[in-house]
Amino acid sequence: MKWNHKGHQFDNLGKHFEQRNRLYIYGAAEYGKRFLDMLCMANLADMVDGFLDKDIKKQADGFEGKKVLSPDILFKSHEEKHVIIVAMKEPHYSWTVTRLCQAGYMEKIDFFCWDIFRVNLNEIYLPLYGLYTQNKIIVSSACYIPSDACNLLCRDCLNFTPYIKKFESKPLDQACQDIDLFFQWIDFTFRYQISGGEPLLYRNLKELIEYIGVHYRQKIYVFEIVMNGTVIPSDELCQYMSQYNMTVCLDNYTKTIPESFNHRKEIIEKLEKYHVKWIDNTVEDWFALRIFDTDHSNMTEEELIEYFDHCNNPWHYYENGKLYACNFARFAERAELNKETESVYFDLQNMTQNRKKELMEFLFNYNELGYVQLCKRCAGWADFNVNRVPVALQCRED
Repeated sequence: MKWNHKGHQFDNLGKHFEQRNRLYIYGAAEYGKRFLDMLCMANLADMVDGFLDKDIKKQADGFEGKKVLSPDILFKSHEEKHVIIVAMKEPHYSWTVTRLCQAGYMEKIDFFCWDIFRVNLNEIYLPLYGLYTQNKIIVSSACYIPSDACNLLCRDCLNFTPYIKKFESKPLDQACQDIDLFFQWIDFTFRYQISGGEPLLYRNLKELIEYIGVHYRQKIYVFEIVMNGTVIPSDELCQYMSQYNMTVCLDNYTKTIPESFNHRKEIIEKLEKYHVKWIDNTVEDWFALRIFDTDHSNMTEEELIEYFDHCNNPWHYYENGKLYACNFARFAERAELNKETESVYFDLQNMTQNRKKELMEFLFNYNELGYVQLCKRCAGWADFNVNRVPVALQCRED
């Protein structure tokens, strides 16, 4: 999206949230509890004034430490102070939505499905609600790459690793300064990921994990690290990951990498020995950006903006205090395959309290151009891109 009213792009919905600056959760059961738990993680549970449920016993006893009110309060007179979060299973959800609409409440304005309102990639509602009512910046996901060093040469690497002439590794003090600046302005992220390259090749990884764990763990729900399955973590590193309740996202490249590189089984045994949570990141294929045989140079400015909007890549690369509009564009620039302009990053070093709305807009893909230069050569992100390639196919055999 191209900025045309910087700092005010979301004001229509945001001003409405300022008026409805409290929450009711409609449904004192499983989904309602899940939504309240999510708000607790983000330190927003105080915004909930109670549950709505027709269960007389719950109205008397309360639910999850909150009072339970009769839904009749919504229909005896039109409620104007609360956003209503409908947290129910079918068919009760559809019946409740119909009743709310008939009473004059508008969906995605006055009331929301809990699964839409919660923090997801590209969902704006809870982040905007937190910003316009609590002046908090809440993001779904963030990533930090302390080093782009990798021991694999994946032909279709989305970080363009085979084209990087010299790997860079950030000094620990610089990495800590980057992280300090990020969390100075980001109040909460539901996932914070240390990635690479292969992050286990970063020599100060233990110290970095400890620094984040000590200073910012309370601002992170899932603290994650990505491993490519080729490096066995040390006992000490596993102790750190366990201590700070980290989750390992373990890639599965066993079909394409040399057998001598594959240490996935040993890694799993080590993680389980130290009770470190891990998730199996086995995928059938990767999408290919195809920057060497994609040509959008004839697109008009309007077409490029539309293309960028359609792609809707939610990932923003962060380094040296700068958030970049597209991580893939920055990776390509790092590998000297692309050149971007200054207009496609947001510099947190120049951040002020008055620019919080601009920052939120940038995180939801607004920038000065409305696109990035790589759009002229890129096949796009994920489902937008129909080009698929084998996972981790190597440029070399050993």
